[in-house]
Amino acid sequence: MTRYRTISIDHRANNFDALRLILAAMVVVHHLGILSQEASIGWMTHISASFAVEAFFVVSGYLVTMSFENSTSIQSYAIKRLRRIYPAYFVVVVLAAVTLSMFSTLSMGDYFRSREFWRYLGFNLIFSNFAAPSLPGVFVSNFTPAVNGSLWTIKIEIVFYCLVPILVWAVRKVGYRIPLLLLIGASLAWRWGFTALAATSHSKFYGDLSRQLPGQMAFFAGGAWTYYRSRTGGGMPFLLAVLGLVAYVSIDAQVGQFFQPLDVTAIVYWVALECPKLPSLARHGDFSYGTYLCHFPVIQLAIWLGMFHLSTTLAVVAVIAAVAVCTACSWHFVEKPMLLFRAKAAASS
Repeated sequence: MTRYRTISIDHRANNFDALRLILAAMVVVHHLGILSQEASIGWMTHISASFAVEAFFVVSGYLVTMSFENSTSIQSYAIKRLRRIYPAYFVVVVLAAVTLSMFSTLSMGDYFRSREFWRYLGFNLIFSNFAAPSLPGVFVSNFTPAVNGSLWTIKIEIVFYCLVPILVWAVRKVGYRIPLLLLIGASLAWRWGFTALAATSHSKFYGDLSRQLPGQMAFFAGGAWTYYRSRTGGGMPFLLAVLGLVAYVSIDAQVGQFFQPLDVTAIVYWVALECPKLPSLARHGDFSYGTYLCHFPVIQLAIWLGMFHLSTTLAVVAVIAAVAVCTACSWHFVEKPMLLFRAKAAASS
């Protein structure tokens, strides 16, 4: 069994909190541009939500691997992950399903009796947003009627969580390089295979498959690699991070997708662990997850209410303010209490 020597890395003295909030903000800005379809903020669509999501997966690979390594058992790890991710997710799904009844084209009675309503609630609560993305009569005149298009990544995160115990077991047996390289290779093979099928068959279905779970695993594995390398004293030179950024934005998408996990990992590694300390709101709370969960339906509602037609600037300001309020409520009334409950339960056990 491979053992890694412990080095004095203070995992709190990093930029993960600031980085996650920046990535969440990137997703918000992108969705403001793409969902509103307003020409005056069209530049927002160029803020890459794909990069933000991929970087989120790298960050998750690091932090979730660390969480498992610091857990006393698989049960302890599973409870920590469940309490961190599901309560806020549950509240956002249920709250949207109930409150958006007021903005449906259906009557209140027809809305709650609708099969589409119960399908939305059921599928979304089990992380299957793709099976029922819309609510009956809600946002039907918007660019897309989807209530919360950001939730597709959560099911991928859940599978990542389930695979981590197996990954760590393999790492402890043979070291981290071989298992992670095999995982990255398999992930890239999936992306390459379905991308090639999409190109030859001209089928969007295969293109979508190339970006699904196995295709995203390379980013999560990059985060796990970052965790183990940082524990053994490795670092990420600034030049490699810059090269990763240049490669990500300049290489053709079809070719570049095979280098993207390396590019994004290098960037995240440097920003999170090597970059000078960035300003952080961590002492006030961890707002990145709430921002990611809440922003999409808030933007959709602002569009539905016609706010962007009245004033794009005021609509953007109103959306950001509303997302901030929703995020703060999510943290203080849902996420933080669950984390404190977990800490108290651990202390009493």
